[in-house]
Amino acid sequence: MSNDSISVLASNAAYLAELYQLYQTDRSLVDSAWADFFDQSEYAKEVGNGQIHAQQSVTTAAAGENANATAERIVEAFRRYGHLQANLSPLAVGGVSHRACHDLNSASYSHTGQALENFTFAGVPVQSLNELFRLVRNVYCGTIGFEFSHITSGEEREWLQGRIEGRIAAEGVPSADKQREIFKHLLYGDLLEAELHRKYVGAKRFSLEGNDTLMPLLNDVLERCARTGVAEVIFGMAHRGRLNVLVNTLGKPLEILFSEFEDKTLATVVGAGDVKYHLGYESTYSSEGSRVRMALAPNPSHLEFVNPVIEGIVRAKQDAVPGRDRRRVLAVAMHGDAAVAGQGIVFETLNFSNVEGYTTGGTLHIVINNQIGFTTTPDESRSTRYCTDLAKGLDIPVFHVNAEDPEAACWVARLAVDYRNEFGKDVFIDLIGHRKHGHNEGDDPTFTQPLTYSEVKGKIPIWQQYANVLKARGTVDDVFVQESESQFREIFSSAQSRVRPGAEGPACPLYGKLVSSGGATRVSSDVLKQIADELVAYPEGFVPHPKLAKIIEKRAETVHAGEAIEWGVAEALAFGSLVLDGVSARLSGQDCRRGTFSHRHLVLDDFEKTGVWSPLERLGERTDRAGRFEVYNSTLSEASVLGFEFGYSATARSALVVWEAQFGDFANGAQVIIDQFVASSETKWGQLSGVTLLLPHGFEGQGPEHSSARLERYLQLCAEGNMSVCYPTTAAQHFHLLRRQGLQEIKRPLVVMTPKSLLRLPAAMSRIADFTDNDFQPVIEDGATGSGSADTLVLLSGKVYYDVQTALKEFPSSRVVVARLEELYPFPAKLLAGLRERTKASSVIWVQEEPQNQGAWSYVAPLIRETLGIDPRYVGRPAAAATATGSGKRHTLEQQMIIKELLALIS
Repeated sequence: MSNDSISVLASNAAYLAELYQLYQTDRSLVDSAWADFFDQSEYAKEVGNGQIHAQQSVTTAAAGENANATAERIVEAFRRYGHLQANLSPLAVGGVSHRACHDLNSASYSHTGQALENFTFAGVPVQSLNELFRLVRNVYCGTIGFEFSHITSGEEREWLQGRIEGRIAAEGVPSADKQREIFKHLLYGDLLEAELHRKYVGAKRFSLEGNDTLMPLLNDVLERCARTGVAEVIFGMAHRGRLNVLVNTLGKPLEILFSEFEDKTLATVVGAGDVKYHLGYESTYSSEGSRVRMALAPNPSHLEFVNPVIEGIVRAKQDAVPGRDRRRVLAVAMHGDAAVAGQGIVFETLNFSNVEGYTTGGTLHIVINNQIGFTTTPDESRSTRYCTDLAKGLDIPVFHVNAEDPEAACWVARLAVDYRNEFGKDVFIDLIGHRKHGHNEGDDPTFTQPLTYSEVKGKIPIWQQYANVLKARGTVDDVFVQESESQFREIFSSAQSRVRPGAEGPACPLYGKLVSSGGATRVSSDVLKQIADELVAYPEGFVPHPKLAKIIEKRAETVHAGEAIEWGVAEALAFGSLVLDGVSARLSGQDCRRGTFSHRHLVLDDFEKTGVWSPLERLGERTDRAGRFEVYNSTLSEASVLGFEFGYSATARSALVVWEAQFGDFANGAQVIIDQFVASSETKWGQLSGVTLLLPHGFEGQGPEHSSARLERYLQLCAEGNMSVCYPTTAAQHFHLLRRQGLQEIKRPLVVMTPKSLLRLPAAMSRIADFTDNDFQPVIEDGATGSGSADTLVLLSGKVYYDVQTALKEFPSSRVVVARLEELYPFPAKLLAGLRERTKASSVIWVQEEPQNQGAWSYVAPLIRETLGIDPRYVGRPAAAATATGSGKRHTLEQQMIIKELLALIS
């Protein structure tokens, strides 16, 4: 090697020495380029000859510092980077590997042989840097990798340092009873998988094997919760290991699970239902007199989309706790390693953690890390070292733990719960194991990962590994192990004998049959005026925006005058009257405090100083029986926010829970939540939700992204009484619709096409009598525009009514009845049949402003034909790929053509 080369290498000697040390251990631990370099170069010889010295890399500053200062740098380095060389993966092939780190190499520091003066680490006196290296490496480079140096709070970092570095001295090896408890959880988890695999060969169950340590880890989470005052835990997870969690954590009876495997459940004859690894369960965990309620939320195969749902469930439960103590209810979100890095819904939900309207005081995240996603390796599925790296951007600590060290995993579980309770923040546990089988039990993983699965094939189960450890300690013997196995197999066999024969014969689905009317939705004028007065009852010292003050004062005046009550006022009256009726209301969405179209203003900003005021919030504080009103501007997300509100409404069953899209067009960003939860949760899981969707909709020349809420998609999802879809045309109808939803005892989702241009349209405003004397009307009949009986029945829904109404006023001789379908689903068949009977109309025209392949036409046409016995004629835009034109002039022309075609048909 040349002198120049030696000089270059010497300047980076410590780094090279570290790489070379890893290379000597296993050449796969270093990058292939470095492995080739060490294979071919004379580096080893030069090191042996002493021509390259690690000490040469020490900077002048470092060389001049004393040993204690160096010791401090060493400790800080391991706190920050120790995880890079921790023993985290049970796999030698395809798993997370050690990474070279200059700061963790003793050759990078001077004074390594010098004595330290009065230096302690984790309460242990340390005599030399060499001794310190052994201690810090033992703490930070064992089977747990700690990432917390990124946290900005010094208090949190110091708290974690104290717990981490004091672990060995404070806790040591668990008690013998605790060791046996861990062993049994591992054993029962693995034997459940083995027995299911034997009994139901080839059946999908998405085995936990390779990450069995999840079972004792979850037990320690629940145990810690019981000891620290957490009253309830809500779990959310995908299908990997779900059956094991259902049986061994939540205590779901084995005979029920067997019935599901053998297809002997009620769903066999009733229909609907879902596969066994999507279902939820509820039970109670008991420990030393303390009880923790626990539930696993049902979840579709759309992996991480249950995350915002459980956050909403937890928030609703916390809001029902006196004082809203967030610590009392805990969300535990279990993720897959590929999904936690790949699914955007994960970060959208994490972003709730410190947002006022959505925080739950800290969520415990557990990654069931198989180090593979279906057939995709980590380097193919993410750009980061760890699948959890996104958490660091939100100041969340991450604890990586080797699944083959169950004692370490259980300790981390306790640490995580304590951190959450102490600081009210999210925390991640990355449980790194492997997957014994393919993605499912019928899949062959050797097609794509032959080397990894060659290694996996030779592994013994974690419970057997741990049993060997306990035998060596004298904690258990072969007799104890054999008796434990026999006990579980007896439990398994006994449960099989209790499986009942499946139900037989036809059955009628119950979904949607049980309904509860909201009753009368009208409200007295005195109550409406009381609410209107509250809108302008500014607290002392509060200064409203001068322009806005005039607008709000005028709104209150319209209620007292009883005329020209616009949409935003009607909505405020609906919320306020529900609150006075004892019904809580929650509204969230992007910019919804003000309203996208500046129409709501239910939270006002002080014009002169920092501060806000919500009149309806104060209204709820007037009496003990009043409900609570809350309105929150949401994060800029559709999927996670709607998922959250779905979960909230599924729990707060008596409340009115409303999500508003900024524009209805944007709701398709939440399509997974709409399809998999909102529309089908009742029929799949028996999970009711009364979430209300307000979706601004209407063709006004604003282009294809600001015109359509895709009414047709919601109508396509309607069946079995699963939800209501409405398109109200007046302020009073909106008022009654919200009140009907809020007052119903059995709530199902409500989807409302809300207006934009109608918000302030005089014709869409209402008189106070419309609020005090009427209820919600599914169909509004305008009556014949001419004399005598009607020839034509014009049916329509929504904003286009006002275009038709204006046009027909110019043709008083037309013998036409116009009827607005304010509620499209459930379809108002009886009301329309009665209308036909009264009018004796011989023809029916359906008018809409949406393209023919969109809007309500495809839904209503067969129903009109079936109900009235008449083939309806279509009037509207022709079928189109996009929802609307981007040209304002073209839009106006198209609207005119719709009216022209209608008039031609009825003239």
